[in-house]
Amino acid sequence: MILQFVAADKATLRACSKAAREFRYAAQLYLGRHITVNTCERLKECAQLVGGGVFQHVHSLDLGVNDKNAIPEDYWKDYLVILAAFARYRVLNRLWLSELPLYLHRPSQKEGLRETITGLGSTVTELGLYGCHFSSYEEMVSLIRSFPHCDSLFIRDCAIGEKTAGGNVFSGLPEHTLRIKDLQLSSPLSNGTLIDVSNLIEDAGLDVGSLTVLVCDVWNSESTQRVAAAVSSSPVEDLQVACAEPGGFQGRQTIR
Repeated sequence: MILQFVAADKATLRACSKAAREFRYAAQLYLGRHITVNTCERLKECAQLVGGGVFQHVHSLDLGVNDKNAIPEDYWKDYLVILAAFARYRVLNRLWLSELPLYLHRPSQKEGLRETITGLGSTVTELGLYGCHFSSYEEMVSLIRSFPHCDSLFIRDCAIGEKTAGGNVFSGLPEHTLRIKDLQLSSPLSNGTLIDVSNLIEDAGLDVGSLTVLVCDVWNSESTQRVAAAVSSSPVEDLQVACAEPGGFQGRQTIR
């Protein structure tokens, strides 16, 4: 109980974790509820530690190598080990995945990957996909629909159409309806197209009846109108739209 009053004081928490065995576990619960694993070295270190339960108190995870020169084959297995461990913990509320190289999965890894995503989907409420590599638009949608409790969804710079050994690895998983409050789709896909928000809402089973924040890119005024129609009954308080049409409005406009 005492540690709750010093939860924001990291120095005190570290001292408590070292002072007495009785304080150690409780103090660690407040130290590092969020971790970022964004280099090959960190992925390997995390993969070695995660099996021992050292991260069972973590509720927020940013996972993915941001180095464009990194070779995905060097960290793919570590990626799987870390995700599988957190799927077993069932403690994550926030999961942001960067540069997820799904095209590297092998048929022998398919069932384990599907079980991992199902486990993560049982607790995650905020999902971010940044620069992730999917075999198809359908595979991305299947992944999204595997997170039934997700109410905040962020998709940026994802690659569609990567060659894989087994196609849509998430095909056949339960397709849930997601009650979305915060939806942000920015930057074009790798093939030069934009995610059509109105189509994604339908394809990914997004219930936008509680949507309050929408950030998206559109091609032209026609697609803007489709977006407006798709969320016309939503209680949107923050709407940000960027248009790619030549001669259209430039930058990002916010409507409140």
